[in-house]
Amino acid sequence: MLRGKYYRDCLPVRKPYCCLKAVRRERNVLRAWIKGILWYKQALKREPFITAKVKSVAEQTDVDMTGTEYRIKSVGSYLKKFCRKYSQTGQACEIKDILRYTYTVSPELLSEKVIKIIEIYQDSGYNTVEIKNYWLDSQNPYNGINTILRSPQGQAFELQYHTPESFGVKSGKIHELYEKQRLMRDVSSREYIELGDQMFELSDSMEIPKGIEKVKCHG
Repeated sequence: MLRGKYYRDCLPVRKPYCCLKAVRRERNVLRAWIKGILWYKQALKREPFITAKVKSVAEQTDVDMTGTEYRIKSVGSYLKKFCRKYSQTGQACEIKDILRYTYTVSPELLSEKVIKIIEIYQDSGYNTVEIKNYWLDSQNPYNGINTILRSPQGQAFELQYHTPESFGVKSGKIHELYEKQRLMRDVSSREYIELGDQMFELSDSMEIPKGIEKVKCHG
């Protein structure tokens, strides 16, 4: 009896415990993915109302909308980003640019228009919860103002503000260089550094918008 008890006590208990942890982890990951898909479907449902609002504000403030054909992030692109962002513990991370829009304004009026537009959205219940003014970031070759808004229904979406020049460079040569650079693993390689230098050369050649320091970052 004692011998049998001794051997039973020596049996490994770690394996079933690990299996249980794996099951729980997989269940949490599945829940996160389900939540992610529901976020995407919810954004698609709300898209017509958000787009109508963004167009209305553009007309009200006499700014141009650019790239509306790309206003919805593709399912493939969304799932890749979601996969990079979510936690292995199953903690889902909201992707806030499923819907994304761009206004273009002359460099003379950009700062003034941004501040005015943010106020207009605020007055109608659309809160600008994040502002990133990359014109003030000397460590980043990208020039633009990226904002995240949240609609009265709680839908997050991205709204970028550009000059015609910054939008053209961002969508053209800088994007091409960035796509090449981001695939490189060796960040100290000569080619990686040269691509970065080329992006900064393009960035430095742009006309800086008047009063751009008035647009403060937050969020």
